[in-house]
Amino acid sequence: MKPALILALLGFALAGVALAQQPPTTNLPPPPPPGVAPPPPAPGATGSEPESPPPAASETPATATEDTQGARETPVEAEPFDARVHRLLDEYNQRRAQRELEMASYDKASGNDPGLERFADPRKVQVELKDELDREQTSEQLANEFAERVREVQGKEQAVQDFIAKRRKTLEDLSKQTANVNRQDLEVALANLAHQPDSPEIEAQMREIDRRLSEAERLEKDLPARQARAQEEAAGAAEELAKLKALEQAYDKESKAFAADALSAQQNRLGLADRLEYYVVRSQTEDVLEQGRKATQSVQHLSASKEVDKTLNSTKPAAKTDTDLEQLRKCIQESGDVEACHEQARQAPKE
Repeated sequence: MKPALILALLGFALAGVALAQQPPTTNLPPPPPPGVAPPPPAPGATGSEPESPPPAASETPATATEDTQGARETPVEAEPFDARVHRLLDEYNQRRAQRELEMASYDKASGNDPGLERFADPRKVQVELKDELDREQTSEQLANEFAERVREVQGKEQAVQDFIAKRRKTLEDLSKQTANVNRQDLEVALANLAHQPDSPEIEAQMREIDRRLSEAERLEKDLPARQARAQEEAAGAAEELAKLKALEQAYDKESKAFAADALSAQQNRLGLADRLEYYVVRSQTEDVLEQGRKATQSVQHLSASKEVDKTLNSTKPAAKTDTDLEQLRKCIQESGDVEACHEQARQAPKE
């Protein structure tokens, strides 16, 4: 029995290995590309095949991600200078409007009540401190922005100045070329060589003089246009340079104005800090004074009880004499009633 069982198990194992080594079915559709949902199974497909999982998030095409994210904000580096300045000013004005609403709420809450104004004044000063700090920081940022633009414009000015210098050098070179070429001398030389006997040397010299004459004619023909173009470009660059200098002055003026605003805000913050310190000290002092006023108004002095006064004003001796003590002891020993003896001793002086 055991050999048969072993042979059966071995047959099942070999069958499993053979099935595992068979190639996959070629009738299945290819997997969908990344980012595309898998197609529904064919009508004749068996249900034993596992469904392909949906594409992972990392396989989603970049274009689809960009479409779902929508419009992005413009990076600060790519933001135009004028748009950046207006954005900084608009954001500051929005924050200042919110602080003004906060100040108005304190005024409305305090009304004309001096007690409430005492609590509202320090908070209003704190809001003013935040406003001046915001104004100082925004002004410094704008001053730096305009100062950076001044440096950029100065770089442009240097480039324009270099361009103007090149055009002036071109005009000088054109004038020198005209002065160095003398067509009359070349024509006379060519005429003299024409009367000489023919020889290879004479022909070479004549070809060289003819080339120089052609170049001189070309230069003489193109010279006015080239000079006019160079002069026109130099003049246009000079106009642009003047505009750049005016823009540089405007940027520099704005930078200095914002720097002055930042300094003014800093000085105001110092003054407001002193004012806030005064309000805090005054508030603490008023709290102490108010507590003292309430304490002195409701004070109640303590007097001695009537029994104390009676005892202190009494002329009778407070301590019992030796005779009284002897009688009290004798009564207790005879009767055994302590209360009766004590009452009898108390009444004895009255009799």
